[in-house]
Amino acid sequence: MTEMTPLAETRRSMLARTLWRIETGLTGPLTLGTLAALEGVSPFHLSRGFAVAFGQSPMAYVKARRLSEAAIALCETDRQIVEIAFDACYDSHEGFSRAFRSYFGHAPRAVRTDPSLSLALQEALTMPNNTAPDLTPEFVTRKEERLVGLARRYTMANRAKIPQLWQEAIDEIGQAMFGTVTYGACYDFEDEAFTYMVGLTDDGRVDGERLDHVILPAGEYAVFKHEGHISTIADTWRAIFDAWMPSSGVVPGEGPEFERYEIDFDVEKPGGVSIWIPIKRAG
Repeated sequence: MTEMTPLAETRRSMLARTLWRIETGLTGPLTLGTLAALEGVSPFHLSRGFAVAFGQSPMAYVKARRLSEAAIALCETDRQIVEIAFDACYDSHEGFSRAFRSYFGHAPRAVRTDPSLSLALQEALTMPNNTAPDLTPEFVTRKEERLVGLARRYTMANRAKIPQLWQEAIDEIGQAMFGTVTYGACYDFEDEAFTYMVGLTDDGRVDGERLDHVILPAGEYAVFKHEGHISTIADTWRAIFDAWMPSSGVVPGEGPEFERYEIDFDVEKPGGVSIWIPIKRAG
């Protein structure tokens, strides 16, 4: 990875800076909290932006890179395994061996004995070439709203299962899901985990006793229209947290973030959906 000077670092995106910090700090202490604090965002927001862009969370990538560099050292040097373990930030030979075997399916000693073993190494990532959409949000102050629907807990590793929840909600709630505004809300953020709800306004149309509920608090929101097909909405999420927010002078609020699907939303056509981020002004 190309060396980044302090001046160049300020000109790059949040994800590019995070990649650089990871690659230059693999042999030292790296935590999600520290990486997020350096960007002025929450651990969850950094984790989600990273996962949207690269398909894995920052700390999963850190672990994969450390173990991959360790595997290379085992094959190409005669350094002691315990030294390699320490460089990979493991406190003991045993802990390193367990992690190495779990990741590669082979013990470190087996790799040293037979360097021809096939290992799925994690190469250093580079920033995606796809251009992020230009974002000009509308700032909206909204009243409190209560949603009713189905909610599940997800991590960055299994978030691809969220579309299944939409089908479950349609099956459970039925006709009330059609011809109305619907929501996909993210909340209860915790580093790399979050709760996602598929729902609609709790206005008495459905029996909510057997369903989940969440409050969308009153306050100011940055609203981003997603103009493309729904299959590309991850590009808009990435642009919000990687490009727009670090230079916007605002930071995410504590409440739920949500996608709002308008009455005329059509899964076959572009548009009809917006992303709402609760915000607080910096300074």
